[in-house]
Amino acid sequence: MKKRSLFLVWLPALLLICPSIFAQTPSWPRWRGPNGDGISGETAWNPEGLKGGAKVAWKVDIGFGFSDVVIQDGRLYTMGLAKGKWTFHCLDAKNGKRFWQRTLDSTQDPWSTPCVEADRVYGLSKDGTLVCLRTSNGKLIWKKSLKEDFGIPMPSYGWASSPIVEGPMLLLSAGKAGLALDKMTGALVWASSRGYEVSSGYGYYATPVVCDFEGKRCGLFFGELYFSAVDLATGKQVWTCGHHLTHPMNDPMVSGTRIFVASPETRLLEMAQGARRTIWTNANFSGPNPVLIDGFVYGSHTGFLSFPSLAWDQYEAAAIPVRCVEFTTGKVMWDSPEKIPFVSICASAKKLILLDVHGTLRIVEASPAVYREISCADVLGGANRPRRFMVPPVLCGGRIYCRNYAGDLVCIDVRQ
Repeated sequence: MKKRSLFLVWLPALLLICPSIFAQTPSWPRWRGPNGDGISGETAWNPEGLKGGAKVAWKVDIGFGFSDVVIQDGRLYTMGLAKGKWTFHCLDAKNGKRFWQRTLDSTQDPWSTPCVEADRVYGLSKDGTLVCLRTSNGKLIWKKSLKEDFGIPMPSYGWASSPIVEGPMLLLSAGKAGLALDKMTGALVWASSRGYEVSSGYGYYATPVVCDFEGKRCGLFFGELYFSAVDLATGKQVWTCGHHLTHPMNDPMVSGTRIFVASPETRLLEMAQGARRTIWTNANFSGPNPVLIDGFVYGSHTGFLSFPSLAWDQYEAAAIPVRCVEFTTGKVMWDSPEKIPFVSICASAKKLILLDVHGTLRIVEASPAVYREISCADVLGGANRPRRFMVPPVLCGGRIYCRNYAGDLVCIDVRQ
């Protein structure tokens, strides 16, 4: 009893002296971060950390692909096509040391990003193989085929949508309006439509976004023909909106009951039971997966350029502004003075972290007043390497992680 009393007496002092003992390890457990919105809650990093060149902590070859990184408990997980095989990597997020890697049965470059929760990490191959691995050693726990097990054929360009964990379920943009599996076993919980045929030229490239709607926990699925809100408890659609996009790539962005859909015809929609209401529509913002900060949307404005319609060299050379628009009205607040060739984005502490297709990383103020660049650097330090950076940067633990299609994964130190 005396020992217990002494511990209770000293506990408040320990919390005051060493709060870091009880602090949670920074994490980025899924595509676009903890909330699926591209925003990190970190504040202890230096926005001027790119001045004088990028401080590269480490660099590792992870193989070809567009798979982003996810991080939990100091371990980084990602995927690539290494030596002609789909390969899962587990690295030390601080130094790049390899804990394990696992080669799986696919010969296509992965476009999807894994997700990690507790002792399991999940990944989807380009040809529709879904795996659950043990985080400690990469051991296979279960494996499913979207086509063979659930009757969902591969889209024209392969699977790029990323799985996410929500409660006991693993959610995927598949079928007519989503698919939910038991995260522990891979067993089917519900499917919006089994055996749903994908039309030629269409595909599922956006990742589900979870929100609350009229007292229900819902998943937003940007499918082949419909944009749907699905009650996660039942798998039933509670709200739907048709679209005419052949390649819906951008995740829906939610604020309350309003949904921002970035496309050549950008729309702000209001979810309403049994109907939809369009608040505004214009062509003022069409870039990939922007971020929403204090009522304003930031990202690349690609206009009517479309990923499949241009050759890579044309797409990479296109003059594209970084743009800020007002969420509620769609009004353009500013364009960057310099046209930057295709920017992917994340944000933290009201700062934008922009990575252009050629590998220039920029830190920019998230302000509707003006575009103001704080620092920038080439993540490859001028090295003669492929310059196809299409994956959003990730800020976690005071480090920014950037990867190109060729497999260069670079960790840049911006700690204070």
